[in-house]
Amino acid sequence: MKKRLTVGVITAECYREYTAETMCGILAQAARAGCNVIVLSPRNNFQAPISPHVAHEADVFSLLTQSTFDGFLYDQKAFADQTIQKRLDGLLKRTGKPVMMLDSQEHPFFENTVSHDPDAFAMLVEHMIVVHGHTRIYCLTGPKGMPQAEDRLEAYRHVMQRHGLHCDETCYAYGDFWRDAPVAYAQRLLSGALPMPEAIVCANDVMADALIDALGKGGVRVPEDVAVTGFDGCLDPNDALTDVTLTSYPHSCYQLGADAFRRLYSIITGRSCRRIPGKHSHIQIGRSCGCVPTPRPSEKSRRETRLRSQYEGWAFHSEVLFELLHTASLEALLHMIASRIYLVCHWGRFRVFLNASYLHAVRPERPLPAHKDLCEVLSVDHAGKAPGVEDHPLREADLIAYLTEEHGHPSAWYVSPLHMDERPFGYAALSFGKLAHCYAPVYCTLLSYLCLAFDQLEEKGRLRAQCPPSLPEVEDSPLYRGLAAIRDEMQQHPEADWSIAVLCDRTHVSRSYLQKMYKRYFDRSIFEDLIAFRLQHAKMLLADTDLTLSQIAERCGYASYAHLAKQFKANEGVTLSSYRAQAKGEDPGR
Repeated sequence: MKKRLTVGVITAECYREYTAETMCGILAQAARAGCNVIVLSPRNNFQAPISPHVAHEADVFSLLTQSTFDGFLYDQKAFADQTIQKRLDGLLKRTGKPVMMLDSQEHPFFENTVSHDPDAFAMLVEHMIVVHGHTRIYCLTGPKGMPQAEDRLEAYRHVMQRHGLHCDETCYAYGDFWRDAPVAYAQRLLSGALPMPEAIVCANDVMADALIDALGKGGVRVPEDVAVTGFDGCLDPNDALTDVTLTSYPHSCYQLGADAFRRLYSIITGRSCRRIPGKHSHIQIGRSCGCVPTPRPSEKSRRETRLRSQYEGWAFHSEVLFELLHTASLEALLHMIASRIYLVCHWGRFRVFLNASYLHAVRPERPLPAHKDLCEVLSVDHAGKAPGVEDHPLREADLIAYLTEEHGHPSAWYVSPLHMDERPFGYAALSFGKLAHCYAPVYCTLLSYLCLAFDQLEEKGRLRAQCPPSLPEVEDSPLYRGLAAIRDEMQQHPEADWSIAVLCDRTHVSRSYLQKMYKRYFDRSIFEDLIAFRLQHAKMLLADTDLTLSQIAERCGYASYAHLAKQFKANEGVTLSSYRAQAKGEDPGR
C-alpha cells in the first residue's frame, strides 16, 4: 500500500481562537488530500519571563527530526521568544524537508503563505466614511516592509483618495502588530504632536485594543471622542485590555491554513489538491466604531459555545486534580485519566507514552525490553473499543510512524510533552478522529494535572525505595482501605459476582496490580479468600438451616451443587452431607 504523506505542524497555544481556526483549515484540507497531520504544540508561546518548566515545553520539537515527516507547516508568529524561533528555524532547516510558513515575514530558507486581504481592510475604511460620516481618518498599520502591513496601508490610501479625503504622511504610521507601537502613537495624539482625528483604523486587533486602552488612560473616550477599528479578529476577548468591543473584520484563518497546506502539498508532490470550501467573513460590529452591536451568532456557533461551556464546567467543578494526585499506582492513575478524558469536548482518541527512565522509577520490577525507550501505557477510544491500560514498548524514534500507521483513513494527532521542569515523562497524543477540530483550554489543564500526578507518583516511589512502608502506612493507603472494604463485603455477601473485572472497575487498577496488592495486603489471593468466605457461609447454612444442598450452593454463589460439593470436600475433607450431620449431632450413616 502506498505510504500516506505526513505533514508536521509547528505552532503553540492551539486553544486560542485564531490558531484553532487555522488548524481546522489545515486538518480539513489534509483530509481532502488524504494526508496525515501531526501537530507538535506546546501549551504556551514562551513569552518572557520564561520559567524552567515552560522552557522545557520546547523539548517536544525533538520529534521534528523523525524521518516519517514529509514536510512542515510553521507558524513562527505563534512563538513570542526569538530564541525559540531561531531554534526551530535551525531544526527545520536541518531536516531537509519542505517548510511552509504561515502569514509570516519573508524567510531566507522557507516559503511563506500570507493572507492577502486588502479588500477586507478597505471595507472597514468605507464603513467609517459611509456609515459614520468621518472625514479625518488615520491609519495605524503594521511593520514597514511587511506585505500585510503595506497591503492594508495601500487599501486605506485608495479608499481615502476615492472619496476625495485628505491623506498624506501625517495621516498614517507604521506599527508593530503588537502593543508597544499603539501606546507610543497614543502619546503623540495626546501630546498634540498629531491633531486628534475622528477615527483610526488599525491593521490588527491587538494594536486597536492597546490604542483604545492608552487613549482611555489619557482621558480620550472611544467611540465618543474618537472611533477605532481593529482588523483580523485574532484577539482573544480574555486578553483584551478594555471592555470596549471592537469593530473588526475577522479574516479567514481557516482559509489561510487550507491554502498553506495546498501550497506545501504541491511542493512535496508536484501535484495540486482540490480546494475545500471557504468560510464567508463579514465586518464584525462592536462599540468601538460607534455602532450598536447586534450579534446574531448562528445556531451552530451557539450550540458549540454551550457545549464547550458545559464541558469546561464539568472539568473545573470536578475533583479530577484531587483524584489524580491521590492515586497509589501508575495503573490507578492511568485508569483515572482514562475515565476523565471525556472532559475534552469532541475527543476521539487519547494516548499516553511514557519514557523508560520514568517507568523504571515508578515500576522498577518491570523493565522495558532492550532497545526500547518509550512505552504506550494508555490507549482510550471514544467508542469504547480500545483496551485502556496496556504496555506497548517502542522506540521514541518510531513514535510518529506509530501514530500514523492506520491504513483506513488519514490520521491527525496533537502531540504534547509531559514533563515537570527538566524531567521528561513522555508524550500525550489527542485525536478528534475524522473531525477537523482543535482542543479547548481544558485539555491543557488536564495535561497539567496529569504531569503533577506523574511527578507526585515518582516522588512516592523514591520515598518507598528509601524507607519501606510500615504497616500503619500501608493501612492508610486509599487502595488498602478500598480493598479492605471490598473484602468485608465479600465476607458478608459471598454469593455476589466478585469477578476480577468487577474489582478492577471498583478500584481503578489493572488486573495484575490488583491481584498483586491484594495478596500483599491479606496474604491470600482474591479467589482463595472468596472460596474461604463461600465455604464458611455454606457451613453456617448447613448447620443452621434445612435448605437443600442445591439451595445452599445457590446462596453461596455457586452455579451448581456439584461445584460446591467438590470444593467443599477438597477444602474441608468431608462431604456436605457428612458435615451437616455432624453439625446437627446426627449419625452420618443414617
